[in-house]
Amino acid sequence: MVLKFLVAAAALLLFTACDKMQTLSEAEQIERTIRQEVSRDVKGLNALTAAADTTEYDGFAWRRGEKIQIRQRQSGELVLLEQAEAPDVIATAVEHRIPSFSLVRYQQGWLVVFRTYVSSHCQVVYAYAYRGSLPDTPKCAEDLFASQANGKCQSPINDDWQVFKEWFFAESLQAEGNPVCVAKAEQGWQAPQ
Repeated sequence: MVLKFLVAAAALLLFTACDKMQTLSEAEQIERTIRQEVSRDVKGLNALTAAADTTEYDGFAWRRGEKIQIRQRQSGELVLLEQAEAPDVIATAVEHRIPSFSLVRYQQGWLVVFRTYVSSHCQVVYAYAYRGSLPDTPKCAEDLFASQANGKCQSPINDDWQVFKEWFFAESLQAEGNPVCVAKAEQGWQAPQ
């Protein structure tokens, strides 16, 4: 009898706890993924960005077994260089068992671990891990997204890494008739020109 009571009490406690659990939003899931990827391989990512920093290039994309794509800023645009090589960057990735990567120089650091999602405020959000410091970028908060059609924010992962987000009003969704986007456009929201 006592065993049945304990089983019933445990089941009730479990159901109550599960009922109170909330699932993460897409934005929260993406931020958690970025934090986990940086935490899991901070040594490798530090080495990779350090190797990239020794080059004159501004962007790299590589997948094991494929030719590296290297880009350099020209007139403000990242241009693919056909003849460029970066053997130290690839060797660092191989040494640290990084099977693929995309790096872009941004301000004084590097953007990596790229994810994209659409916010509940009709914004296309680009989320990255950023190695470096962004002193003029505010801390991410829901009210920041709710109040700005376009913007940037950051949340620290550790002393060297941030989750960096940049977002733009999703005019294409407004054009498709998305009711949230239509309402935001009526409030004056628009993508930067």
